[in-house]
Amino acid sequence: MKKGMKFLGVIVLLVSSLSYSQISNTVVKAKIETEEIEGSIKITGTAENLSEIVQSLSYKLSVIKKNNINNNQSNNAQEGLFSLEPSENKKLSVTQVNVGKDDEVIVLLLFYDENKQLIGKDRIVLGTEKKK
Repeated sequence: MKKGMKFLGVIVLLVSSLSYSQISNTVVKAKIETEEIEGSIKITGTAENLSEIVQSLSYKLSVIKKNNINNNQSNNAQEGLFSLEPSENKKLSVTQVNVGKDDEVIVLLLFYDENKQLIGKDRIVLGTEKKK
C-alpha cells in the first residue's frame, strides 16, 4: 500500500511539473543568442511576442561564470522593463564575457508579468562542468 502511495505521489509531481513547464514561453518567448568573438562570448537576451496583444513585462538576464580549477565564480545580472507589440521581436540586453578553457558559463533569461509571475525563460550552459 505504501509503495502505491509513493508511486502515485511521484506521478502527481511529474505531471504538475510538466504542466507548469508548459506555461512558460507560450505568450512571450525568451531566447538567448550567443556569438563567439576572439576568446569571449557576446550574449544577447531577446523576446518574441507570440500573442496578438501588447505585452508589458520585466526581464532578468543572469550570467554566472565558474572556473572549475580554482572555483572562482562571478555573477552578473541585468534587469529592466519592456513592452512588445503583437508579434514583435526585441533585443533586450547585450553583455560580453571572457571564457577560458576551464570556465563554465550559465546564462539564464527570465520574463515576468505585472504580477511577478514567470511567463518565459531560457537557459544555456557554455563549457563543460568537470566533476571532482
